[in-house]
Amino acid sequence: MNRALYIAVLASVFFSIDTSMADGFIADSKIRLEARNFYYNGDYRQGVGVSKKEEWAQGFLLNYESGYTPGIIGFGADALIFAGYKLDSSPDRSGSGLLPKRASGEAADEYSKAGYGAKLKISETSLRYGMSLPKVPVLQYNNSRLLPQTFQGWQINSTDIDRLTINLAQFDKTITPDSTDLQDISLAVKDGRYRATGIGDYYRYGGGTYKLTPELSATYFYGELDDVYRQQFAGLVHSTRIGKGTLTTDLRAFASSDAGAAKAGDVDNRAYAAALSYTVGNGHSVMAAYQVMEGSTGFPYINNPYLLNYVQYHDFGSAGEHSWQLRYGFDFAAMGVPGLTFFTSYIHGDGLKKVGAEKEWERDVDVSYAFQGQLKGFSVRLRNATYRSDDARDIDETRLIATYLFTSF
Repeated sequence: MNRALYIAVLASVFFSIDTSMADGFIADSKIRLEARNFYYNGDYRQGVGVSKKEEWAQGFLLNYESGYTPGIIGFGADALIFAGYKLDSSPDRSGSGLLPKRASGEAADEYSKAGYGAKLKISETSLRYGMSLPKVPVLQYNNSRLLPQTFQGWQINSTDIDRLTINLAQFDKTITPDSTDLQDISLAVKDGRYRATGIGDYYRYGGGTYKLTPELSATYFYGELDDVYRQQFAGLVHSTRIGKGTLTTDLRAFASSDAGAAKAGDVDNRAYAAALSYTVGNGHSVMAAYQVMEGSTGFPYINNPYLLNYVQYHDFGSAGEHSWQLRYGFDFAAMGVPGLTFFTSYIHGDGLKKVGAEKEWERDVDVSYAFQGQLKGFSVRLRNATYRSDDARDIDETRLIATYLFTSF
């Protein structure tokens, strides 16, 4: 994003409104600044290629959202400004996704990116153009590294109809977490599942969520990467009180096929998943999930697939794969330690339609602590994953993330 253009757009919005109109614009503004310190260690246990990816970096993420000017049509402006700085890296262990990697193999010492959002609102319907962080079942931005992935385009969000939320969008460019330049949107090529030629001129989606009852909601979305693939999603989520806890049922179904010129090759996938989770007031929670891939190809996505068995490292979305997950969590607030949480999960997959690839599994452990009192806003999270597979390289992965969140100035 050209910074001069970005500043000019924001300035034009500010100076186009008089003092009386600025009341809602400024009074309802929100500023969120996050300082994120990220250490990544990926230790490959076997196979050809680098043996380790290990980097440490510091990031700053500023998110500004204005309110809307008064009147039938309200106007506003948003801004996203991100910056990352290398603390430790070397050419033999770069490429973790924390920092841009040069042709020499060295990581960039620093990098930054910025973008704007101009918006208008009529009643409870808003139209927005600019840099966005979409999060719907068919397209979810990647926030698993130092700086998040962003998308450039327009969005419509509406809650005018009671109990119904509608989302429409079209994006023509993206900036990945470890880059600074706008790029064409492409299909993920994880495990060689699809060809790297799966690049589209735009990605568009539409759909919404309807709250059938206070306990039951239904969701449908359609998404398409131009000349690459199209995807439909349908889901149901139901929560109910049972005994001293809450039982949640989560059902998800995807149907994906190639579209237009099919630049990534054939896409033929149906994905079905179901999860039952139970959370009780004494801090304990358990979940069981089952996921099935049908069709001749694996699950297609841009980044961060909305699959129940997409966990810290793997997605368990290969062609023909059946996978199950067991998860246990505990909130230590029940023992008088608010802010401390823990969970561990085990995922096992088999039935992959690949010669010599019979099974794979992943074990995850996640511990986080949000400080209380005078240190409120500071949190630390440790994530560890162990992945073993007949299909891909084994890896032990550790992420340590410390963040400090400023919500007002």
